[in-house]
Amino acid sequence: MQFIVTKSIVHRDLAARNILLTDSFIAKISDFGLSCSMDNSALNEEYLPKKLPVKWLSIEALVSKIFSEKSDVWAFGVLMFEVFSFGQIPYPDLGLKDLMEYLTAGNRLGCPQAATEEIYEIMMECWKEDPEGRPTFGTLANMFHEILEKATQSYGHVESAMDE
Repeated sequence: MQFIVTKSIVHRDLAARNILLTDSFIAKISDFGLSCSMDNSALNEEYLPKKLPVKWLSIEALVSKIFSEKSDVWAFGVLMFEVFSFGQIPYPDLGLKDLMEYLTAGNRLGCPQAATEEIYEIMMECWKEDPEGRPTFGTLANMFHEILEKATQSYGHVESAMDE
């Protein structure tokens, strides 16, 4: 997504269903059918598709139809929920009106069973009501890099008896 942002593209349909894995397990983003340029002229209501993935949309996208990198970051948080809950549907019992009320009241998805506290904190950062308070995809990449660095610090290192 960091690369897509450099091309001034808003995906608008970032969800687990649109992530494909190669034979080498490299994730590839697909389905750019709802994507558009970050140029504000392309974000006018007349250019909006009739059907949008409401359960992945940010508050500003739901309420004001404003799309940006930060609305895609919100969707990425929902995608993380899908991954760490092993494919659960977000907000399964909420329709559009109820979802809008739920989110504007400050409620968010709960912590999925496979998510660590650190991962859930990142998800919550993605779901901040104010888009400016959400991380960029560049910041998210750095956060995940740090998590992986910490998790793999001891990989490939064995205490040698010769060191004693």
